[in-house]
Amino acid sequence: MDHPLVFVVAPAAQLPDGPVDWVDLVAAQRQGPRGAFALRLFPAAGHGAEALTALPWDGQLPARPICDALVPQFDPRLNALGVYQRSGEGEPFQCLDRFALADASNETCWFYPTHDGTFLSWERALELGLDPGAVATDAQPHAPSTYARSHVTVLWSLLADDASLTCVGLTYGGQRIEWPQAHPSPEPMATWSLFTVDTQADVALRIDASQTVFQEPLAEADPGR
Repeated sequence: MDHPLVFVVAPAAQLPDGPVDWVDLVAAQRQGPRGAFALRLFPAAGHGAEALTALPWDGQLPARPICDALVPQFDPRLNALGVYQRSGEGEPFQCLDRFALADASNETCWFYPTHDGTFLSWERALELGLDPGAVATDAQPHAPSTYARSHVTVLWSLLADDASLTCVGLTYGGQRIEWPQAHPSPEPMATWSLFTVDTQADVALRIDASQTVFQEPLAEADPGR
């Protein structure tokens, strides 16, 4: 992690003031959001509504997904952001800022394909722990190294048939922030949907069919063997 800033999302009362060490930041982040959902998008490739019941629970298809994301449910109404920095290796982290996520700048983004066509989506809820976040490694050269609250943006997008926007992440200086995941625990079910994007229509995104599929139970061992 070369970028100097570290980000923690948790209820405001759980965000420590500096100086703190890494263990303190991890403990604070673990008090934050635990819910998340995994999302994959594929070209429909001939799959019709009748085929949804036969699609795999784990979201694995031969086709390469056009989107493969895991989205923590940060819920800006309930959580705040703490920003920390340390001056050198082995030094404690200093708190640069703490503020409600609801007070951050907001920006909308496209999470679904921007080109017309028919697609499959696979979505599964899960619970997980998160470690403190940092600007993604490949984006670090493009992010500001000095801190300013104005560089923090909360991203929102319409997902599936949501009636309102969903928080899908945070950026710093236009570059995505990633929170490493620990101990994910997926739900034993997932939802496949068939949807159509038509940018010329009055409603650009249309859900054609949805189906919940369940994890197959593990086969019991044969006692005769």
